[in-house]
Parts: sequence; C-alpha cells; structure tokens
Amino acid sequence: MKSESYEKKIDVSKIRDSFNIILMGDSSVGKTSILERYCNDIFKTEKKSKKTIEIFKKKVTFLDNSYQLKFWDTPNIMNNCNKSEKKMLSNCDGIIYVCSYDNSDSLKHINTWYQFLTQYIDLSTKEMILLINKKDLKEGEGKAITEEQIDKKSKDLQLEYYEISAKTGENVFDGIKIIIDKLIERCNDRSRGSNSDSINEQEKGGCNII
Repeated sequence: MKSESYEKKIDVSKIRDSFNIILMGDSSVGKTSILERYCNDIFKTEKKSKKTIEIFKKKVTFLDNSYQLKFWDTPNIMNNCNKSEKKMLSNCDGIIYVCSYDNSDSLKHINTWYQFLTQYIDLSTKEMILLINKKDLKEGEGKAITEEQIDKKSKDLQLEYYEISAKTGENVFDGIKIIIDKLIERCNDRSRGSNSDSINEQEKGGCNII
C-alpha cells in the first residue's frame, strides 16, 4: 500500500533536502523493477540487461516538508568501478541491499557487496536496509531462501530487512519508506544542531539543505 504522504504532488521550488540512495545486489534480483514500482508504480514483464547506471528520481513529502530522492541502479559496478562511480558511492546518503527469494546466492553475496562498499565508504555514516524481493513466490515455485537465513544475515550485518514484491507492489513503498524515514530523521537532527549553534553551512553525507 502506498503511503499517502509520499504520493502528494510537490512544488519543486519548495524542496529543502535531497538524498542519494544506491541499490546494491546481484543481477536479476529485481533492483530495477523495485525502482520502477516505487517511482512510477509499474512492473515490466520483459527485462533487458543493463550495463550502465540508471538514475530514478522521486519527489516526496513528509510532515509538510518536501524532499527529492535520487536512486542509483548500479549494474556491474563491482567489476568496473570508475572514478565517477567511486564519487557516486562516496557521496551517497543511503544504501539498499537487494536479494531475491528465488536465488540463495544473492543472499550470500550481500556480504560481498557489503565488503565491496567498505573500500569507498564509511558505512557507519550511512543508513542501510536489506530488501528481499519476490515475496509473491509460493512454496514449490522456486523459493530458495528461508526466514531463518534472512534473520541470520540481518543480525550478522546489523541490517533491518523487509520482504517485498516488485511484481505485486506488496511492501515496496513501506520498505523503502524505512530508509527514507531514517535519512530524514538524521537530516533533521543535523539541522537542529546547526541552528542551535548558529551555523549556516551545507551538511555532508546526510542531506543538502537549500
């Protein structure tokens, strides 16, 4: 179900803050489908293999404040991380790790993606979440991951997780809302700190205050 506060039409001139969020995970786990569902509320049955980064944008409201979200869909970045992509990683505010119920390796590889990012990012300064896609799969339809395995991964990496389905839309909006809420809370905390100290400067690694 969509969150109404995240679906209002927004006056771009009133946007205060912006967040960069990257999606990391194996190919075919549904990263693009998740973003197409969240940003455009569509699901494409035909998929094309991508070799370049694709950017999805969405403007949302929360408690009467407006925010601009920029999502980075990152195929093959582990094998070819160039200078501009390294800059993108270092400038991100949040990270969404993605695996899928029909691919047990995709859950195992979350550790690999996590370690890859530590080369370029201080993960302690970022908000992170794990999304498990293809929740719509039933028993006997290729489900290859158990809840016990997900719980263990979540505890090992200290990641909050959400089970979603890009195909049906189930939990997609609520799942992504978790990381957005965390980013907004961090941004507001920093804004209050800046105001109390009479500091007027652009915050780094959390929000851009206009």
